[in-house]
Amino acid sequence: MQRAALMLAAVICAAPTASLAQTVNFGRGRLDMTGTAPSACVISAPTSVSGANATVAATGSQSAQITITQLVDQTTAQPMAAAINLSLPIICNTAHTLTVTTANGGLARVGGNQRNSNATNGFREFVPYQVAAAWAGHSVNGTSQSSPPVSIVVPDGAAGELSLTISVQPGGAPLVAGAYSDSLVIQLQVAS
Repeated sequence: MQRAALMLAAVICAAPTASLAQTVNFGRGRLDMTGTAPSACVISAPTSVSGANATVAATGSQSAQITITQLVDQTTAQPMAAAINLSLPIICNTAHTLTVTTANGGLARVGGNQRNSNATNGFREFVPYQVAAAWAGHSVNGTSQSSPPVSIVVPDGAAGELSLTISVQPGGAPLVAGAYSDSLVIQLQVAS
């Protein structure tokens, strides 16, 4: 009887060992996921504005019009000081260049022929202005007559607020009566 109990114990102990030695077969697969994020830069309408003798009004999702409240002193016809500071949200996911260009290089009299700040017969038809920009840790100052007034090269992507200040200096030769205008274009170009 003892011999049978020992054999039974050997069989019981051997059973779990035998099942551990068996190999379990299972399948295995792999899925690779890929995607591409294209280079992109987006600029939105101003989120905050402060100014002196100037206002801004949105004319679209990516455009606005700056109006100088009083361009000239009514007794001297000389330009008055005006300034506007815009804060524009920007997201650019790659290296890029921010440039600000102007159509006229300054405020030019509509219908006028003169695109410089020199006076003719004591009057002028052109008012240059200052442009200052701060973006992605870089600050640049220029005049509207520079080509371009602002250019900032950013070696990486950046997101945040572009601070853009436009200011007209007071004084100088008086202005010929009329409407004065210019167009500024803020451009973000991804690096190639």
